[in-house]
Amino acid sequence: MTDTLILVDPTASTYELTELTAAQLPVTDLSAHRGDGIFETVLVSLHGDEPTIVSRDRHFRRFCDSASALDLPEPDPQLWDRVIAAVIAEVTAADPSITEFGIRYAMSRGSQNDDGETRPRGWAFPVPVDEHILTIRTRGITAVSLDRGYDAYIGSKAPWLLLGAKTLSYAVNQAAGRYAGAHDADEALFVSHDGIVLEGPTSNLIIRRGDRLLTPDPDAGLLSGTTQRLIFDHADELGLRAEYADLSLEDVKTADGAWYVSSMRTAVALRELDGNAIAVDEVLTERFQTIIRAG
Repeated sequence: MTDTLILVDPTASTYELTELTAAQLPVTDLSAHRGDGIFETVLVSLHGDEPTIVSRDRHFRRFCDSASALDLPEPDPQLWDRVIAAVIAEVTAADPSITEFGIRYAMSRGSQNDDGETRPRGWAFPVPVDEHILTIRTRGITAVSLDRGYDAYIGSKAPWLLLGAKTLSYAVNQAAGRYAGAHDADEALFVSHDGIVLEGPTSNLIIRRGDRLLTPDPDAGLLSGTTQRLIFDHADELGLRAEYADLSLEDVKTADGAWYVSSMRTAVALRELDGNAIAVDEVLTERFQTIIRAG
């Protein structure tokens, strides 16, 4: 994977190509010590004649919604389209045989000057689909449930919690992943303090119960998932109904199938939660993965 980095000036609507391994971000940038910024990660599939950017529009709409929630300038779609195209060109030129990779793009509030003013800063770089991702797509994952520390649907009362925004402040998510690993699990599953299943630290949850696909309501206090919505778009052709619902841990443990879905994972089967085995639907897992790659 190439060490390409594209630095973006959202104010001037310009960008420049540089090296990911070189020093680029000043420590005064508010993303570095406050997590004050937003990001998205898209999967690029190169299985056809032209690259497919999976759920491209949904990702960018969420990027814009996150910017609005943080009072950041509205992202310019034409600028970010050029940035993504430039990353794809660099990756495919470096490795013409590559079939899929991710692109992570971000916007920070930038550094604060003596007058308290800031100038936003953006960047984008490629992310490899590594061996770990390829492995869990095949074998599935285990998870432990963790109390998220707030009641479901608190976002309507406390919008400053930014529960629907994809921000660069990921310390809690990273800590949850480390906790899961320390307890012999691959992933964590956040649950509201009043017992409503929410999401994984970097993924959404979908379960199957009979002919229904069920996922937690984003208003309960989780990030609205682009990959989850892509799967729901195709529910009819799978012979299934797609619904949002409040789920308990017992609902997940007794499901006819459960999946963690995200851009880079695509869809991976959740085969065990808190030591309880969950039914694995291998056929539906493969169909989900095919649908997602087709974007």
